[in-house]
Amino acid sequence: MKNFFKPARLGFYFLMLVAFFIIGLYFAGLIDAGKGQGLAGGAIVLGYGIMFGVIAFIASFFIAHYARHKFIVYANIVLLAVVLIGYGITHYRYIQRQNAKEESEQFKPAPTEPTQQTEPIGMVTYYKNDASHSIPIKNPMGENDDMGLGFFKPNFYQYPTLFFYGNVTHEKSVSQHTPTDSLALGRDQFGDFALVSAPPWLLPEAMNSPFGIFYFKVKTVGREFIEVVVNSKTGQTAYLNKRNGELLFWPEFLLTVSSIECIEGRSQIPKIKPLDIAGEVNTPYIHLRPLQVKDEWVQLVLNDKNYREVGKGWMRWQSAGELLIKYELPNI
Repeated sequence: MKNFFKPARLGFYFLMLVAFFIIGLYFAGLIDAGKGQGLAGGAIVLGYGIMFGVIAFIASFFIAHYARHKFIVYANIVLLAVVLIGYGITHYRYIQRQNAKEESEQFKPAPTEPTQQTEPIGMVTYYKNDASHSIPIKNPMGENDDMGLGFFKPNFYQYPTLFFYGNVTHEKSVSQHTPTDSLALGRDQFGDFALVSAPPWLLPEAMNSPFGIFYFKVKTVGREFIEVVVNSKTGQTAYLNKRNGELLFWPEFLLTVSSIECIEGRSQIPKIKPLDIAGEVNTPYIHLRPLQVKDEWVQLVLNDKNYREVGKGWMRWQSAGELLIKYELPNI
C-alpha cells in the first residue's frame, strides 16, 4: 500500500490527469466536436478533456500498482514533456489570437453592409446576405469573362478577419505591410457566422456568409500575397495573405463543384476519351458531375434525374483561356 504514495507515483497520478486532460481537449478540436454547437461547443470540448483526464487518472493507479519504479520515473518524464508542449502550443495560439485581435481593432473599418447594387458574374450559385437568410442567385459565367487562375477561399474558422492590402512589395513579408481594409466575421448564438464589417465595394464571386464561405477569383499568385478580384462587377482587385485560406486552381476548383453544364451556344457531346476525334457518348443524362481533370478536359459522371450514374464521358472545360462551361457550387 505504501507504494501507492511514493513521490514518483504521486507525480504519475497528477501528470496522467493533466496530460490526458490536454490530450482530450486537442482530440476534441481534431474531430471538431464543438463545431457548429454554438455556446455548447466550449462545454463539449471541456467535457472531452475531463473524460480523458478522469479515465487516465483512474488507470494510473492500476498502472502504478503493476509497473516498476523505473518505468514510473520514465513515464513521468514523458508526461511532463506532453504537458509542457501542450501548454506551449496553447499559450502560443493565445498570443497569436490576441495579436490578431489587436490588429483587427487597429485596422477594422466602420461596420458597413456589403454592397448589393450589382450582382456577381462569376459563378452559377451566389448567395447574397439579407439579414435573416441567404438567397441563392443563378448567374452563369459569361463567355468573355476573364478566367483568372482559379479561386481563393478564406478560412474564417482560423482567421476571422480577412485583411485586404493595396500596392505591395513582394520582396517584403506580409507583416511588413499595412492593411487598407478588412472583412470581419463573428459568431452568433447558434454558432453561425455573422458579418461584423465589410468594405462597401466588396462583391466576391460567390458567398454564403452564415457558413463563412467566400470565393474570390485569383489574378496573380506570389510567395506570400495573392491578388484577387474583390468586386466581380468592376474588376477591382486587392491583395490577401495567401496563408489565410485555400488556393484552388481551376482543376482543383472544378472537382469541388456539384455539377457543370455547357454555356449556352457552346454545347458539347461527351466523348469517350479526352480527344476531339474520340467517339461520342450517346447515353441520355440530366446532370454532369466532375470526376477528374486532364489538361483542357474534364471527365464527368453522367447522372439521370435521380442522380444515379448512367455513364461517364469527357468534355472540354476551357480552350485557349476561354471557359466553355458553367458550374454550380454544392447546395449548402
